[in-house]
Amino acid sequence: MEVDACHEVGIKAPIYLTVGWDAFSADRHPEWLERKPDGSLYGFEDYGQLSPGWKTLCFNTPYLDYLKYQIVDTMKHFGSKLDGLFFDIVWQDPCSCNYCIEKMLNLNLDPTNEKDRILFSKITEQFLKDEISQTVRFEDKACPVFFNEGNILPSIRKNLSEYSHLEIESLPSGEWGYQHFPTTVRYAKNLGKEYVGMTGKFHKVWADFGSYKNKAALEYETFLALAHGAKCSIGDQMYPDGTLQRATYELIGSVYRQVEKLEKYNDGSQAVTEIAIVHPGIISDSELKVDLSLAGAVNMLNEKHYQFDIVDQWMDWAKYKLIILPDKIILSEGLKRKIQEYFEKTDGKILATYKSGLDAENTFLPDWGINYLGKNTFVPTYGKYHGLFENHLPNGELVLHGEGLLVSPQGAQVLGDEYRPLFQRNYQHYYSHFQAPVSESKGNPVATSSDRVYYFSHPLFEMYKRQGVLQYKQMINLIVDEALGQPVLKTNMPSSGDIILNHNEERGELILNLLHYIPQRKAIELDTIEEVIPLYNVKIVLSVENISKQINTDIKKIKSVKAVQNNDEIEYRVKDNSLEFVVPEVKGYEIVTLKY
Repeated sequence: MEVDACHEVGIKAPIYLTVGWDAFSADRHPEWLERKPDGSLYGFEDYGQLSPGWKTLCFNTPYLDYLKYQIVDTMKHFGSKLDGLFFDIVWQDPCSCNYCIEKMLNLNLDPTNEKDRILFSKITEQFLKDEISQTVRFEDKACPVFFNEGNILPSIRKNLSEYSHLEIESLPSGEWGYQHFPTTVRYAKNLGKEYVGMTGKFHKVWADFGSYKNKAALEYETFLALAHGAKCSIGDQMYPDGTLQRATYELIGSVYRQVEKLEKYNDGSQAVTEIAIVHPGIISDSELKVDLSLAGAVNMLNEKHYQFDIVDQWMDWAKYKLIILPDKIILSEGLKRKIQEYFEKTDGKILATYKSGLDAENTFLPDWGINYLGKNTFVPTYGKYHGLFENHLPNGELVLHGEGLLVSPQGAQVLGDEYRPLFQRNYQHYYSHFQAPVSESKGNPVATSSDRVYYFSHPLFEMYKRQGVLQYKQMINLIVDEALGQPVLKTNMPSSGDIILNHNEERGELILNLLHYIPQRKAIELDTIEEVIPLYNVKIVLSVENISKQINTDIKKIKSVKAVQNNDEIEYRVKDNSLEFVVPEVKGYEIVTLKY
């Protein structure tokens, strides 16, 4: 009935199937449940025997056969009315049930070894998607399919061909936070699939019935998806009787009416970018929704309004002027070849921090121009910086809140020196509340540059995410500015805003998205956005020459610059290969189109 009602008004209604959490199956077949090494269960929050949370099912048990039967039954039931299948809770924990132990032993894996259990859980996830995909395709080769894991990471590569599209579940007032979507979408948009941003109408997260997300927050979450070239969806949950709540759909409607007017501008566009951050997920999965090093890098670049992507080693790096390796990109042989290929085909630079650039033998690539000496036992320590950092940082020592490496220059220029504290803080020696004051230099560089590589010995990106020290960001910004020369975009927009530049070749148009919504921590448990704070007279300087190179299209003859929200023509001027104009007002979200 609900599907028919949707189809009557032209709305597609894919069918939702929960995979890992099925209370009916869990209650009737406890032998199908995942088990921890001590025999206890995995599940969602409060999931004990007498508790109301979901218990997680194991896909190496006969439950998988039941699931496949359920999928076939669902497809036959809906027949030609089926618009697609959304599979949720598609992950496997490091299970120690009898079925998993037997299969691990058959693969010569050790069930008592945690790393082997984690490896086998990833093998199981891939196997599960294969099994579901084959089941669906046997019934309907064209049925849209999405597997939801609550995140999109490089590990998706192994089953990417089985996805018809990507959906980025990201409710900022839940465990995802406002960090997640702007990070994940910059990776997902480069995977070659149509992609959708998914938020929810709830003040908190799923099933927070009787709550309503602040309108400003819902605007930002949907508009940011549009700005990144994504579709957008706002999730809700029906009551058991199938009714919908008027207040909810008045809220959703007030936002979707704006989306309806604005979604066409970025549809079919491509991001104009010149920097790439290499995703730490190619090394290992983070236990957090967003790896801290990746989050710090995204925040640093976004706050300065650089135009950038997030990439893995299977993507083309050639178009980027700068590749950033944040904190923990240990080089495999494949990554070494990728970097050498990048150096051979481009004149681009690499910015690496902490362990990035080391291989498994703790040796840096020769292009780094440094040697590895070991871990720095002083945490924290201090740095004093010179060269391009002079006159931009405080004229004194800068504390480095993180574990660093000891390196020695082997051809690289030293841009900063380590100064240690008087002593390492411990129970015998401590000075006031935190680290001891600065002592003397030990001759260890904390920042270097070679012909192609800039390097910092500390994990500046994770340190910025953890500590928010402005000078960490300023140092990275100075390096980025030097590497880029003239960036594609400069602006006086404050760091609280977002700017995303896209290109639509078919329409002969650049699309500049400007957003200004400020998440606030007003509550203990979550961030939200309550008000729209307008900005006025936002200056934009676009490098016509560099944009033309990035998109392989000459845009030197601009025909018009228009602010979409008020349908206003904006005056502009071209000067020294730069296009300059001022956006009079950004009231939440403004789109500026530039016809060439």
